[in-house]
Amino acid sequence: MKTMLAAFALMAGLVAPALAQQSPPTLTANGEGTENAAPDIAIVTLGVLSQSETARAALDANNEQMEAVIQSIRGESVEDKDIQTTGFSISPVYNEPSPRSNGEPVAPTIVGYQVSNQVRVVIRDLDKTGSVLDKAVTAGANQAASISFDIAERDALVNKAIEAAIADAKAKAELMAEAAGVRLVRILSVNAGEGGGAPRFDRVAVQAKAVPVMRGQLGISANASINWEIAPK
Repeated sequence: MKTMLAAFALMAGLVAPALAQQSPPTLTANGEGTENAAPDIAIVTLGVLSQSETARAALDANNEQMEAVIQSIRGESVEDKDIQTTGFSISPVYNEPSPRSNGEPVAPTIVGYQVSNQVRVVIRDLDKTGSVLDKAVTAGANQAASISFDIAERDALVNKAIEAAIADAKAKAELMAEAAGVRLVRILSVNAGEGGGAPRFDRVAVQAKAVPVMRGQLGISANASINWEIAPK
């Protein structure tokens, strides 16, 4: 009998803490926030493609053209720290021979070489974006890979978007708790960060000096998730 009582006491001692450690009921709410702002920098990738009979001649021609392009960009008050080489290549150029009369293919032969040099340019004065593009092309740029816009000091906007997302999640939690007839006890966890969808880009016309440029407006989004402990009212 003593043994049975001891075993029962041991089991009760194990079950009681387990019941006490059961997770409380919870409610999770998600929120979103967006901050809109006009971009203040333009990022342009452009380059020079040169071709000649020899690799040396193609490289010399490319170097001369690219130097003229860089000088034209510098002339628009773009600093060297904002001009970065992003791609360089030398490759042979092959002819496309016709097959022989009997249908046998003919191996292509090298007829020249081409050199490509690309740079990434950060333009901090957006009013000069069109002029930079125009003068770079005039100086010899014949490859325009891309143009995009961004915000130099985006951290403050990201923080505001996160704050808005958290406030949105809190408001939704209060609404759900009221509708469910429970009360919010305490926050168990909060997760928030930039993201939650593609950035919004509203196109707005901007006057440029030469090449028409649309800078638009950027939307920085954030999302948040808050997990609450809840209890009956």
